[in-house]
Amino acid sequence: MTRAFSAALFDLDGTLVDTEHLCNTTGVAACAALGVPVSDAFFEGLAGIHDAERVRLIAAHTGLPLDEQAFFDEWDRRTLARMEEGLELKPGARELLARLQAMALPLALVTSSRHGPAWAKLHGAGLSEVFARVVTVEDVAHAKPAPDPYLVAAQALGVAAADCVVFEDSDTGAMSAHKAGCTVVQIPDRSGQTGKNADIIAAGLLEGAAKVGLFTRSPA
Repeated sequence: MTRAFSAALFDLDGTLVDTEHLCNTTGVAACAALGVPVSDAFFEGLAGIHDAERVRLIAAHTGLPLDEQAFFDEWDRRTLARMEEGLELKPGARELLARLQAMALPLALVTSSRHGPAWAKLHGAGLSEVFARVVTVEDVAHAKPAPDPYLVAAQALGVAAADCVVFEDSDTGAMSAHKAGCTVVQIPDRSGQTGKNADIIAAGLLEGAAKVGLFTRSPA
């Protein structure tokens, strides 16, 4: 049975593009280069948290000062260099987006990335023309897990948040969408995610779209 939604809203990292491991690796390397070493496991635990908060948590964890702009510059430099080697989409991402576009369903991107890195990832993945609106962490007063990012995206599309379906990978993002009143499809990208704020939990994007009623059945 299909369900009518007014719009579909997507997280970026770990949901549409396979950047989580890449960005974690370059983030750890950036910290080391600035003399503030952290473990891979610690940095991976910051998934879904916006970048300014990451800096605060890294400094608190290590007890060492970390200059926000210096970290951003070093992290971005290393990440962009790695992305030039190729950026993979998550399984089913291109198929799902194409199908939703064919349905003329408004699409927006809602990311905790900053504006520059977000657009670099979209260009690298060939998705720069897909979304009617792109909401980054720099466009909201309060980042995920606050509801602001998804409320801003819904408003930008001229629809009610309650009429939006959201695709997320992390508990942090799912909480943000849930608080905004959206229907949440969570596709966990790593272990340790509880899914407690998801309406649907699925192994992949196409499966999640079918379960939430966007399609009568999963596309072949």
